[in-house]
Amino acid sequence: MKKYLTTAVAALVSLFAVAQSEDPVLMLINGKEVKRSEFEYALNKNNATLGEDKKVVKDYLPMYIDFKLKVAEAETLGLDTLSTFLQELADNRAQIAEPYLIDNKYIEREAHNIYAKDSATIGVDGFLNLSHIFVPVNQKATPSEEAAIKARVDSAYAALKSGVSLKDAAAAINVPLNMLQPFEIIRGQAYKEFEDVAFSLADSSYSAPLRSPAGYHIIMRYGQRPFGQYSEYREAIISMLEQRGIRNVAKLMKGKELAKEFGGGITPEEALAREDSCLETKYPDFGHLMTEYRDGLLFFEVCTREVWNKAAEDSTGLAKFFKKNKKRYKFENPKYRGAVIYANSAEDIAKAQTLLKDAPQDKYRDILKENFYVDSVYTIRLEMGIFSVGDNAWVDKLAFGQGDGGKMKRGFELVDVVGEMLDAPESYKDVHGLVLNDYQRFLEEKWVKKLRKKYKYEVDKEVLKTVNNHN
Repeated sequence: MKKYLTTAVAALVSLFAVAQSEDPVLMLINGKEVKRSEFEYALNKNNATLGEDKKVVKDYLPMYIDFKLKVAEAETLGLDTLSTFLQELADNRAQIAEPYLIDNKYIEREAHNIYAKDSATIGVDGFLNLSHIFVPVNQKATPSEEAAIKARVDSAYAALKSGVSLKDAAAAINVPLNMLQPFEIIRGQAYKEFEDVAFSLADSSYSAPLRSPAGYHIIMRYGQRPFGQYSEYREAIISMLEQRGIRNVAKLMKGKELAKEFGGGITPEEALAREDSCLETKYPDFGHLMTEYRDGLLFFEVCTREVWNKAAEDSTGLAKFFKKNKKRYKFENPKYRGAVIYANSAEDIAKAQTLLKDAPQDKYRDILKENFYVDSVYTIRLEMGIFSVGDNAWVDKLAFGQGDGGKMKRGFELVDVVGEMLDAPESYKDVHGLVLNDYQRFLEEKWVKKLRKKYKYEVDKEVLKTVNNHN
């Protein structure tokens, strides 16, 4: 017995060593293992989107470490225990797992069966493209009423033979032009009398008047196209099958197949649940994708809290950052900071000019509501901003002295501008987007330095050498 246990333990150690050599641990981030395959997955997926700007291992490694440190911080903050996070992760996993839990071969077979059936139905005739002049005949029409209708259609036919277009021939007997819209038919879709003539016509030719149970027709045949290959219709066929619920059937089929593989004694539903529970280990790419999605959710949430929202809401910090780095922000050409005013009286224009002239732009709306809001209607309108030449046609004309102006805003007759010309930004608000981006980057760099001190991380340099370089 002792000998047996010793042999078993040795075998387990040997298996562990083989597994470790096949996918060794590349790094530890806050005590959490990152296997080589996980890093390779992230690196190769990243490079697949970069074209010529692919990252080599030594350049991508620090970026990946910083990413994992942010994930570690999110976990420390408990963001991975939030109900919203857990629900979103579960919903996404269910969506990603579905293809692994259905019998895709069954769906493909059913799609092929439908294609074969449709191909046989449509046959060698394919799709016929045509239009027609059509005059309906009421089932209760008298012989004289039908004779009058036939005479109308005969006159259209005579016009066609004389060289008149199908459109003009139809208009001459008051057939709506929308009745002439081209359409396609296949065998078995139309009345036999109609089909017999339509399929016997030569391309680009029209028929003599014919009677079907619905009325009188003159058919114009444009051409024919054959039934295509399976690949042309596969997407549409599978979409139709999915609308009919084939994925539920395919899931049941998969469950039955798995129940047999597991040795029986369990239901298809139980077999599917068992399979679902081990997808991450059974299919490495699935496991990597789920890790990527989980870490991505945590990364986004922690960055939103620690950097992006903080920067956006920190007006004091933005102002200080702008003041310290003011030389970094310049205008290539002068800009106009202010507003375009639309009004119906010179008095309102003058009043707005006076009230807004020395006011900060973020107060314009309050001033507008306090002074120009009458009976729930604004008597003036504003378009605010920092304008370059070409941004607004009225600013071009009235501030920069270029062009002829733009369109008058509906409901107003007069236009003017209020504001000032800037040769350089005076506040972070004048270059808000640029300053916000730079301030976020500044905060993130400080945060990453803090995380690198807070959490222990180490990389196995020998394993690193084997990234994308092993059998």
